[in-house]
Amino acid sequence: MNLSKKILVAGLLTIFLVSALTPAFAVPSTGIGVENREGSVFIVTPYITVKLHSGKPDIFIWKTNSTDKPKRQALFHLGFYHIAELFGDDLVVDSRTELTGGKIYNLIDSSISWTLTVNDTLENEIRVTQTSSQLDNGATISFVYHIYLEDIEVSQTLDDTVIVYKTKGLQEVKFDIIVDNWNFSPGAVGLIFNIKVHELQYRHRIRTGDKVNKPEENIKPEGTEPKTNRTQDPKQNGIEFRDDKERPYAYFAWTPEADVFDENGTYVETISCTASAVSYGLDMNYGKGYQFGLEFINLILVYPNYGNGMKLVHDPVVGMYDTTGLGLSLVALLALPVLAVVALVIKRKRS
Repeated sequence: MNLSKKILVAGLLTIFLVSALTPAFAVPSTGIGVENREGSVFIVTPYITVKLHSGKPDIFIWKTNSTDKPKRQALFHLGFYHIAELFGDDLVVDSRTELTGGKIYNLIDSSISWTLTVNDTLENEIRVTQTSSQLDNGATISFVYHIYLEDIEVSQTLDDTVIVYKTKGLQEVKFDIIVDNWNFSPGAVGLIFNIKVHELQYRHRIRTGDKVNKPEENIKPEGTEPKTNRTQDPKQNGIEFRDDKERPYAYFAWTPEADVFDENGTYVETISCTASAVSYGLDMNYGKGYQFGLEFINLILVYPNYGNGMKLVHDPVVGMYDTTGLGLSLVALLALPVLAVVALVIKRKRS
C-alpha cells in the first residue's frame, strides 16, 4: 500500500473513531427522528431518545447512542398514576387520608382511554399531544410534549408582565400539563398529580430540590415564590439523577407556578405549585457504588383550588445533561486537518 493510501485509510479511521466518541455525530444536528412503534411514539435527537407510551401518561428518556450495554443503559422514567382532590389544612400531602373523600382517578386504569397524536410539521419543534377521554366529572387531561430543534426562549404575558424562561433544544422535553373543566368537591383545598420517578437500572441516586417538601418530616416551604419567578431548576423545584460520583445525568423540574384560564381561554391568574416527595427503597450500602438499591421517588405535585370549570396549565421539563464532552463542531475541527493532509498528499502524488 503506497503512502497516500495509508494516510487516507488512517484519516478515515481517525474520523470514524472520533465520531464514535460522541452521539451528537450519529444524528444530524439539524433534525430529529420520529417513529410510531406499536402505538407508542419514539423521538430520537443527537442527545436523547424519548418514548411516550400510547396508553397512559408515561415518559421514558435515555441517552442516544449510549455506550452502555442494553441491560445496563440508564433509562429515566416518569409515570403519572393518579389525579385527586386534596383535603386538609395545607397544601402538603402528609397522609393518604387527605386524598380520600373526593374525586380520584387512576390514570392508567382501563376506564380512561388516551389518544396520542404527533405534529411533526412545525418548523422549530416536534409536538406530541396526549389527551384523556372525558372523566365522569366532565374534565379532560392533556399532556403536550415539545422537543425544540434549538435553544428557545418561551415567553408569556401575565398581568402585563412578560415572563421568559429557556428550553434546551434537542436535550430536553418541555411539556404542558393541562386540566380542563375540573369541578371541585366541597371542602377540597387543592388538586394533585401522583408521579413515580425512578431510573430503571437503579444506578443513579435521586436528589430532590430544596423546594420539594418531605411530608414524613413535616417540612413545609419557607416564604412564597414571587410571581415572576418561573425557574425550572432541579436543584430547587425538581429532581436530579446522579451517579455514584455525584455527577448529574438527568433531571425533572417544573416552574413553581401554574396558570389558570377561563372557558374562553382568557388568562385569569397565576397560582403556586408545591411538591411533596417520599423516597422508597434507598440503601446506601447496596451495590457499593454500582447500584443504590431499588430507589424511586413518590412525587406529588399540588395545585391549590383554583375554581370550577377553569383550565389549569403547568409546564414541567425533563431532560439529560450533555456529558459527551465532544460536540459535532469539535468532531469537524478534528476531522478537517486529517482531510486536509490527505488531500494535500494526493494532490502532490498526482502532480
